[in-house]
Amino acid sequence: MARMPSLNALRAFEASARHLSVTLAANELSVTPGAVSRLIKALEDDLGVRLIERHGRGITLTAAAQDALPRLRRGFGELQAAVGQLVQTRGERPLSISVEPVFASGWLVARLGAFHNLAPSIDLRIDATNVVPDASRSDTDVAIYYGAHSGAEQDSVKLLDEVIFPVCSPALLEHADPIDKPADLVRFTLLHYDDAPSSWLWPDWHDWFEALGVYSPAADRGPRMVAGTAIMDAARSGQGMALACTSVAADDLESGRLIRPLPEAVPASAGYLLATKAADRNRADIAAFRDWLVAAIRATKDNG
Repeated sequence: MARMPSLNALRAFEASARHLSVTLAANELSVTPGAVSRLIKALEDDLGVRLIERHGRGITLTAAAQDALPRLRRGFGELQAAVGQLVQTRGERPLSISVEPVFASGWLVARLGAFHNLAPSIDLRIDATNVVPDASRSDTDVAIYYGAHSGAEQDSVKLLDEVIFPVCSPALLEHADPIDKPADLVRFTLLHYDDAPSSWLWPDWHDWFEALGVYSPAADRGPRMVAGTAIMDAARSGQGMALACTSVAADDLESGRLIRPLPEAVPASAGYLLATKAADRNRADIAAFRDWLVAAIRATKDNG
């Protein structure tokens, strides 16, 4: 049996083929056209077969793609029907997801349409909170949080090996002297996350510089904010430099809202985890969401 390629890549190709447009496919899947193009290119490389030909802003399908497309469409239809049939066994209650606010606003919410397209029968209830639910007592089905460990009664998946690096608005650097080394960053306002949970092991600017062998008393200067979402908003609006991690910054970097002024990065001591009750590990709706999320976030890194 041939090895199955990425489900996200197949979905990107199917949507592009149906619309004969990468842009319309991107709108449907709640991603950027660049991400769709990279997924299709990765699929072509994986299969060793050319699937589309570009003509200006449009595309046409190769003969091989036209032959395979009807069966691929039937396959996605069967997948949706199977998920819907399994979900009926749990009634009409939405799948309850607790998610850390920065991850929710910076990555997850923009992609929920893609999950709905894949599994339209699964309704989601999103609770953006820094409070990690107790697996043994909470009604939450899935928890997505930043940390180093999951609870004893949870099954968890680490979504990504994160690194931490500075980001800023391009406008902040328009009239500034070049930044050649990490120590140059202290010329700018440094934005501090002042209330990160202890379980995050999140570095402040002093820790980040120290990890790179840089010491600067000015690293402790700058405004302090108690919400991670506020830090990212401040960075986007050109108020200073923020420390961000791979997953949260991915969309801002791809869109150009934020840039990395330096290539230096420090490995994170923790990362985003997806956790469920151990007893629910094989529940169909949870498995569908977990598999989609893991594939989607790893595609974000691969395509970044």
